[in-house]
Amino acid sequence: MAVHLPPEALNEWLEAATRELGLDATEIDIAAVLDVAKHVAHEVARPAAPLSTFLLGVALGSAKGDLPGLAQQLVTRAHSWSDDHPENDA
Repeated sequence: MAVHLPPEALNEWLEAATRELGLDATEIDIAAVLDVAKHVAHEVARPAAPLSTFLLGVALGSAKGDLPGLAQQLVTRAHSWSDDHPENDA
């Protein structure tokens, strides 16, 4: 059974997950990542949200840009996807 993480617990999870992966929690902008997931889920498809945030991480790790810039690129792409694919609107 899945347990839903309350919003206030995100920082605690971030600390545990980054520690596990050997990353610096202070370099993670939760709001930017969640914003990408929100826009992609609503304007593309729900399953595209985790895929998109994974791709965001891959792009960051490959030094393709910074988090704010890459996040904005994906949000912009989600907006245009929604405009170009009106058949996907609920």
